[in-house]
Amino acid sequence: MAKLNLGQALQSITDPAARQMMQSVQDAINNLGTNLAADPVGVGESPTPLQSVNVKTTGEMVHVTLTHNVPVNKGVHYFLEYDNDPSFPQPHVIHNGTSRSIPPFSLPAKDDVSSPQNWYFRGYPQYPGSRAASPVNFGGITPTPVTLTGTTALTLQPSTGSGTAAADGRQGGQGFGTVLSRTAIAPKRNVSQ
Repeated sequence: MAKLNLGQALQSITDPAARQMMQSVQDAINNLGTNLAADPVGVGESPTPLQSVNVKTTGEMVHVTLTHNVPVNKGVHYFLEYDNDPSFPQPHVIHNGTSRSIPPFSLPAKDDVSSPQNWYFRGYPQYPGSRAASPVNFGGITPTPVTLTGTTALTLQPSTGSGTAAADGRQGGQGFGTVLSRTAIAPKRNVSQ
């Protein structure tokens, strides 16, 4: 992570009290950036990708853990995405905070017409001040489908994404997003009253 460095400007201050004050400001900004896992002078470096995504099921219950045994900074967050399509065109996103163990959750075994559904899972870490790491699939490069047993028939509503990514859910793998602010979605046309 890059640090704020006032360098020559700091050294050019002739008043010792003013120089110490500016040094304290620089240190405070850098300490805040470190504690928030945000780069004070730009976009921070993404964390190293996960080693694996682990999925265990019974019935319609799913338990997922993320393996991430690499050095990380305080403030790392973990995301899990799941979809019925192995290319994850519109994945549902679970922001799991700093935990690598997603609490067990249920998914429907069948769609609205009672056809069995396959589920695909992937996960990734992200710092609040960085882009997300590349997602890692359950099963490796080629996602492994997970079929649940049970009788619940439900086709999930389309995902609406996460963070500042597009509100139509079609920008998976972005966690908090890649831009600081997303503008409001404007109406497609004006409707007269």
